[in-house]
Amino acid sequence: MIKEQALKYLGYHHQDIPNSFHHLYDECEKEVKEYSNFKVVYKVLALSDDLMIDELNIKMDFEDTRFYLKGCHQMMLIAATLGVSLERRLKYMQKIDMSKAVIMDAIASSYLEYCLDEYEKILDIKNRTFRFAPGYGDVPLYLNKPFAKYLDIYKHLGVTLSDHYLFIPQKSMLGFIGIGKSQKSRQCGHCIRKEKCLLRKENKRCWID
Repeated sequence: MIKEQALKYLGYHHQDIPNSFHHLYDECEKEVKEYSNFKVVYKVLALSDDLMIDELNIKMDFEDTRFYLKGCHQMMLIAATLGVSLERRLKYMQKIDMSKAVIMDAIASSYLEYCLDEYEKILDIKNRTFRFAPGYGDVPLYLNKPFAKYLDIYKHLGVTLSDHYLFIPQKSMLGFIGIGKSQKSRQCGHCIRKEKCLLRKENKRCWID
């Protein structure tokens, strides 16, 4: 799963890949895992029928959230990071070997998603949606700020936000999961953009099983 998604981030779609690249990839993945320190924090909030989070005084009234969260009675906020050691290693590699740095960056993004997916399996949440995040679709990125404050990600994860609501360390994320509706898997048929998706027209997809 990690490799398949990382290759997509690198722009590969079913092309033949030389053995030399596979060897380099394996070396990069090993290094990413070595320097990663996965941490996670989450909380569950009540969600009203009109998608209001009373505890935060935030209404999740956007086209995407109306589509994905309708019918949910709770919303989980979850944040995670791979830590500062990996961040430093990626910056170091950018100075000495840019090709390797690009591959490691893609692997790190995929590895973070993988770690979160595996963590969510342990939680075993029934009747849930798949994970979504501010900055995707029409859900504004600025929601990272109140969500991050509520989860206290600096205290629990050592993660801060830039003035543009981006995470530091970069290989960190914050997402939300609707609880009360069974839509755990990402499927093209469940997507709000299924009729307009350029990837789908090319027989590609943005997710993997």
